[in-house]
Amino acid sequence: MSRLRAPFSVEHLVARILLCGGLLGIGLVLLGLVLYGAHGGFRHHVLDVRRQPAVQPPGVFISVRQVADGLGRRPIDPLAVTALGLIVLMMTPAVAVIAAMPAFWWTGDRRYALVALVVLALLAVSATLAGSLH
Repeated sequence: MSRLRAPFSVEHLVARILLCGGLLGIGLVLLGLVLYGAHGGFRHHVLDVRRQPAVQPPGVFISVRQVADGLGRRPIDPLAVTALGLIVLMMTPAVAVIAAMPAFWWTGDRRYALVALVVLALLAVSATLAGSLH
């Protein structure tokens, strides 16, 4: 007896990507918070409001490269783990759109594949204009 397979659902694929990406991002943020507490981070001043010219405050990441450098340090920088979780959370919708494009094309929904391509282009333009891709 052969089992009947349910038809492929693009919506199910996108929902699964969003769920997994969201859970992974939240897990990384929580792991970073636990590591920050374990390294004694809550005993220090979290925010120093005094402004020093041309000095970046410690623990502030403004690029993916800085996050990667923080993850490569030993001991690992807990704030870099938290920043990685935030990057995962922000990239999850883009990954879902990237996965939806070929899935729509494969199922014959050429119009939705084109819409997904336009949405992805808009996401790329907005990320470039925001300066996050450096």
